[in-house]
Amino acid sequence: MKLQERIPSKGLRERLGLDNIISIIQQNRLQWHEHVLRKEDNDWVKKCMEYEVEGAGPRENLERLWKKTVRHVD
Repeated sequence: MKLQERIPSKGLRERLGLDNIISIIQQNRLQWHEHVLRKEDNDWVKKCMEYEVEGAGPRENLERLWKKTVRHVD
């Protein structure tokens, strides 16, 4: 294999047996989500999942994105 062959990234990942970076990030998010769900209800990390931030901002979009990402991986 030479540099001049210009093999696409997907082909290189297949040859090397590597996963797509997006699926790796999704798997890591899901692992973290499952880890937090196993914590006790009074744990500060778990409480942060339910915490409502006051004030204006793109909170709804971020929450929707997070939940969509976690559900998509399930």
